[in-house]
Amino acid sequence: MPLTKAKRRLEIEGELSITSMMDMMVIILVFLLKSYSTTDISVAASDELALPTSTAEKPPGVAVNLVITKSNIVVDGLEILRLTKVPDEENPGQEILAVPEDEKKGQLITRLYDRLLEKAEDAKQLSELTQNTEHDFKGQMLLQCDKKLPFSVLREVMYTAGQAQFSEFRFVVYKTGD
Repeated sequence: MPLTKAKRRLEIEGELSITSMMDMMVIILVFLLKSYSTTDISVAASDELALPTSTAEKPPGVAVNLVITKSNIVVDGLEILRLTKVPDEENPGQEILAVPEDEKKGQLITRLYDRLLEKAEDAKQLSELTQNTEHDFKGQMLLQCDKKLPFSVLREVMYTAGQAQFSEFRFVVYKTGD
């Protein structure tokens, strides 16, 4: 006996197919996972590093991490050199931080240059091996500097980084509330 239209409709409406709904949920889940991002920068709390404050909103991103404290310069957790104190010419009787003269050639800090050039070459090599544009070397650097660091030291570090193919600097600061 053939089924009437009403009986066929009841049979069709009675079945529940969740395949398309599952596909939709998987697509939404993948989208949310791809768009969700966190940025984590390790800032070691110490007496040697007091970051400045800012109202900046831009997230840091992944880059070479260079820290200049009151006593040393560190690249990605590895100490490169120790800073020295020299007499301040503008304020007699006081001292300021400086890069030791034997570590420099003009404005270039030789040991720092060697380490940064090595980092740049490693990043370029990784980019070639992975063939992924996400890993391309972009010359980005995160700078964590003590807020009382003399500009002369910062200028020499930035000059050295520029010579080692790092041209984009992002300063790490503490965010202040509005």
